[in-house]
Amino acid sequence: MSRTLTLLFRRDPSRDRETDQAQFEGWQILWPDGRPVAIGLDAFCKHGQRLFGLGKQLAGCQEKLIKMICFPLQTREDDLNRIPGHRVRRFYIERQGNGGRIYFMDGTPTTVSFEVDRDEPEVLDWLGLPSLKDGERQWFDLAATDLATVIPAPVARVRRQFEVAR
Repeated sequence: MSRTLTLLFRRDPSRDRETDQAQFEGWQILWPDGRPVAIGLDAFCKHGQRLFGLGKQLAGCQEKLIKMICFPLQTREDDLNRIPGHRVRRFYIERQGNGGRIYFMDGTPTTVSFEVDRDEPEVLDWLGLPSLKDGERQWFDLAATDLATVIPAPVARVRRQFEVAR
Protein backbone atom coordinates (compact mmCIF):
# COMPACT_ATOMS: atom_id res chain seq x y z
CA MET A 1 0.00 0.00 0.00
CA SER A 2 1.51 3.32 -1.04
CA ARG A 3 1.63 6.55 0.96
CA THR A 4 1.58 9.99 -0.69
CA LEU A 5 3.07 13.27 0.52
CA THR A 6 2.94 16.59 -1.35
CA LEU A 7 5.49 19.28 -0.48
CA LEU A 8 6.65 22.59 -1.88
CA PHE A 9 10.40 22.90 -2.51
CA ARG A 10 11.75 26.46 -2.59
CA ARG A 11 15.34 27.11 -3.68
CA ASP A 12 17.50 28.62 -0.90
CA PRO A 13 21.14 29.25 -1.93
CA SER A 14 22.05 30.18 1.67
CA ARG A 15 21.78 26.44 2.48
CA ASP A 16 24.20 25.34 -0.27
CA ARG A 17 27.25 23.44 0.99
CA GLU A 18 30.00 21.12 -0.10
CA THR A 19 31.58 18.09 1.57
CA ASP A 20 34.47 15.88 0.52
CA GLN A 21 31.94 13.54 -1.12
CA ALA A 22 29.40 15.86 -2.78
CA GLN A 23 27.97 19.29 -3.41
CA PHE A 24 24.55 20.02 -1.94
CA GLU A 25 21.99 22.51 -3.20
CA GLY A 26 19.88 24.18 -0.50
CA TRP A 27 16.10 24.12 -0.30
CA GLN A 28 13.34 25.19 2.02
CA ILE A 29 10.80 22.40 2.36
CA LEU A 30 7.27 23.64 2.90
CA TRP A 31 3.72 22.35 3.09
CA PRO A 32 1.67 23.30 0.01
CA ASP A 33 0.18 26.23 1.95
CA GLY A 34 3.68 27.66 2.56
CA ARG A 35 4.18 26.64 6.21
CA PRO A 36 7.67 25.21 6.93
CA VAL A 37 7.95 21.45 7.33
CA ALA A 38 9.81 20.64 10.52
CA ILE A 39 12.46 18.21 9.32
CA GLY A 40 16.24 18.24 9.51
CA LEU A 41 16.62 18.21 5.73
CA ASP A 42 17.60 21.34 3.84
CA ALA A 43 19.81 20.33 0.89
CA PHE A 44 20.09 17.66 -1.79
CA CYS A 45 22.98 16.12 -3.68
CA LYS A 46 22.72 15.66 -7.46
CA HIS A 47 20.92 12.32 -7.01
CA GLY A 48 18.23 13.88 -4.82
CA GLN A 49 17.87 16.82 -7.18
CA ARG A 50 17.32 14.46 -10.11
CA LEU A 51 14.82 12.33 -8.22
CA PHE A 52 12.72 15.34 -7.27
CA GLY A 53 13.22 17.21 -10.54
CA LEU A 54 15.08 20.08 -8.89
CA GLY A 55 18.18 22.00 -9.96
CA LYS A 56 18.57 22.20 -13.73
CA GLN A 57 15.11 20.74 -14.22
CA LEU A 58 13.50 23.82 -12.64
CA ALA A 59 13.85 25.74 -15.90
CA GLY A 60 14.29 29.15 -14.23
CA CYS A 61 11.73 28.66 -11.46
CA GLN A 62 12.42 29.03 -7.74
CA GLU A 63 9.72 26.70 -6.38
CA LYS A 64 8.25 23.36 -7.26
CA LEU A 65 5.27 21.48 -5.85
CA ILE A 66 6.20 17.80 -5.73
CA LYS A 67 4.07 14.74 -5.10
CA MET A 68 6.09 11.94 -3.53
CA ILE A 69 4.85 8.38 -3.24
CA CYS A 70 6.42 5.89 -0.84
CA PHE A 71 5.87 2.22 -1.70
CA PRO A 72 6.86 0.08 1.32
CA LEU A 73 8.33 -3.25 0.21
CA GLN A 74 8.63 -6.70 1.74
CA THR A 75 12.22 -7.20 0.53
CA ARG A 76 14.94 -5.57 -1.54
CA GLU A 77 14.21 -8.07 -4.32
CA ASP A 78 10.58 -6.96 -4.86
CA ASP A 79 9.83 -5.73 -8.38
CA LEU A 80 10.49 -2.02 -8.85
CA ASN A 81 7.30 0.01 -8.89
CA ARG A 82 6.94 1.89 -12.17
CA ILE A 83 4.57 4.79 -12.69
CA PRO A 84 4.44 6.69 -15.99
CA GLY A 85 5.56 10.31 -15.49
CA HIS A 86 7.31 9.57 -12.18
CA ARG A 87 10.96 9.06 -11.35
CA VAL A 88 11.30 6.00 -9.10
CA ARG A 89 14.29 4.94 -6.99
CA ARG A 90 14.75 2.22 -4.34
CA PHE A 91 15.99 3.02 -0.83
CA TYR A 92 15.70 1.73 2.69
CA ILE A 93 15.34 3.47 6.02
CA GLU A 94 16.99 1.96 9.08
CA ARG A 95 15.85 2.77 12.60
CA GLN A 96 18.70 3.72 14.94
CA GLY A 97 17.44 4.49 18.44
CA ASN A 98 15.16 7.51 18.20
CA GLY A 99 16.04 8.20 14.57
CA GLY A 100 16.38 6.73 11.16
CA ARG A 101 18.67 7.21 8.20
CA ILE A 102 17.88 6.64 4.53
CA TYR A 103 20.28 4.51 2.49
CA PHE A 104 20.72 3.99 -1.22
CA MET A 105 19.88 0.53 -2.51
CA ASP A 106 23.56 -0.49 -2.44
CA GLY A 107 23.83 0.31 1.28
CA THR A 108 25.52 3.71 0.89
CA PRO A 109 24.15 6.09 3.54
CA THR A 110 22.53 9.30 2.38
CA THR A 111 22.73 12.47 4.46
CA VAL A 112 18.96 12.21 5.03
CA SER A 113 18.08 11.34 8.60
CA PHE A 114 15.04 11.82 10.80
CA GLU A 115 14.35 11.94 14.53
CA VAL A 116 11.05 10.83 16.02
CA ASP A 117 10.95 13.64 18.63
CA ARG A 118 12.02 16.41 16.20
CA ASP A 119 10.55 15.83 12.77
CA GLU A 120 6.97 16.22 11.51
CA PRO A 121 4.83 13.18 12.39
CA GLU A 122 3.23 13.26 8.91
CA VAL A 123 6.65 12.85 7.27
CA LEU A 124 7.74 10.15 9.72
CA ASP A 125 4.50 8.21 9.18
CA TRP A 126 4.86 8.60 5.40
CA LEU A 127 8.25 6.86 5.65
CA GLY A 128 7.04 4.34 8.25
CA LEU A 129 9.79 5.19 10.75
CA PRO A 130 7.63 5.14 13.93
CA SER A 131 6.60 1.52 13.27
CA LEU A 132 10.19 0.26 13.00
CA LYS A 133 12.06 -1.23 15.95
CA ASP A 134 15.67 -0.29 16.70
CA GLY A 135 17.93 -1.81 14.02
CA GLU A 136 15.02 -2.70 11.74
CA ARG A 137 14.95 -1.74 8.03
CA GLN A 138 12.12 -0.83 5.71
CA TRP A 139 12.77 -1.08 1.98
CA PHE A 140 10.76 1.29 -0.19
CA ASP A 141 10.46 2.66 -3.68
CA LEU A 142 10.22 6.42 -3.82
CA ALA A 143 8.39 7.99 -6.75
CA ALA A 144 8.29 11.72 -7.39
CA THR A 145 6.61 13.98 -9.90
CA ASP A 146 6.11 17.71 -10.05
CA LEU A 147 2.56 18.95 -9.77
CA ALA A 148 3.45 22.45 -10.88
CA THR A 149 6.46 24.62 -11.29
CA VAL A 150 5.20 27.40 -9.13
CA ILE A 151 7.01 30.74 -9.54
CA PRO A 152 9.36 31.60 -12.43
CA ALA A 153 12.55 33.30 -11.20
CA PRO A 154 11.88 36.74 -12.80
CA VAL A 155 8.38 36.85 -11.27
CA ALA A 156 9.75 35.90 -7.85
CA ARG A 157 12.35 38.71 -8.05
CA VAL A 158 9.71 41.27 -9.03
CA ARG A 159 7.44 40.06 -6.20
CA ARG A 160 10.28 40.44 -3.63
CA GLN A 161 11.18 43.89 -4.95
CA PHE A 162 7.53 44.94 -4.70
CA GLU A 163 7.24 43.63 -1.13
CA VAL A 164 10.45 45.45 -0.09
CA ALA A 165 9.20 48.71 -1.65
CA ARG A 166 5.90 48.58 0.27
